[in-house]
Amino acid sequence: MCSRINWARKLKIFLEDIKMEGKIYDIVIIGGGCAGLTAAIYARRAEKSVLVLEKNAFGGQIVYSPEVENFPGFIKISGLEFSDRLYSQAKGLGTEFEIDNAVKILTDGEYKTVITDYGKYKCRAVIIAAGLTHRRLGLENEERLAGHGISYCAVCDGAFFKG
Repeated sequence: MCSRINWARKLKIFLEDIKMEGKIYDIVIIGGGCAGLTAAIYARRAEKSVLVLEKNAFGGQIVYSPEVENFPGFIKISGLEFSDRLYSQAKGLGTEFEIDNAVKILTDGEYKTVITDYGKYKCRAVIIAAGLTHRRLGLENEERLAGHGISYCAVCDGAFFKG
């Protein structure tokens, strides 16, 4: 079974190499959270070809925020809706997206090659907007209570816990 998985992975990488042969992006953005999606929007408005690589799900950590009240232009919006709007705007402008994990960046003069788990992408510039992860305490029900009593950002969430 393990050899079939390895064979399938090698075949996918080979097919991706064929597909990518000759394609050069102006910019590859590593990270599909708010920063990466915003960078993609600005780059596409500047008529650059853009690929956003995200290892998990587009939107980043803000997806888990039930309410966002500190973003200009929105009195209140859920993190999920906010990230959906960013993604839709970037996609509507022509940004390309791949779910893949970047593991290495090679430079060769004018070009860079982003090596991922399943392929490689050639470009002129790389933006790293890989985000971060919260340092969890390992408390009972911590995951379930995140955003509902457990907060990881005093500046962002402090106003929700007045009194």
